[in-house]
Amino acid sequence: MIMHDFTVQTLWNNRRNSTGEFKADHLNGNISIPSSLGGPGNASNPDELLVAAASSCYIISLSAALERARFTDVTIELTSIGTASLSDDGQFKMEKITHRPTISVNETDKLHKRIDRLIEIADRNCMVSKAIRGNVEIIIEPIIN
Repeated sequence: MIMHDFTVQTLWNNRRNSTGEFKADHLNGNISIPSSLGGPGNASNPDELLVAAASSCYIISLSAALERARFTDVTIELTSIGTASLSDDGQFKMEKITHRPTISVNETDKLHKRIDRLIEIADRNCMVSKAIRGNVEIIIEPIIN
């Protein structure tokens, strides 16, 4: 088994409504609590970053599944929506992530026949989907062009 570490450094100063920073090999930015939850809303928040991780992982896995199925001239546009809830006792939870890939290929008839299996393969092989499965519902609603 090959192991790989992904390192992210994070800095936070002051109180809850401050702005923090994060940095990784090819990613850096600021983080804050969203304004909809009483924060300053002036930077990315962990919930957006979770949905971005799930979205980027899924689109790469779907691209790989389509390539292995020998589809060519593939374009995928993906909208991913994270739906979170705030309970009466103040607990915040990501309930579901819905991926809506729009897939353009030359062989649309062939893809229509295989899409259910390919989106399942992509979800099963996505590392982020694996990490959150059982805690967050993952819904995939493909559109084929």
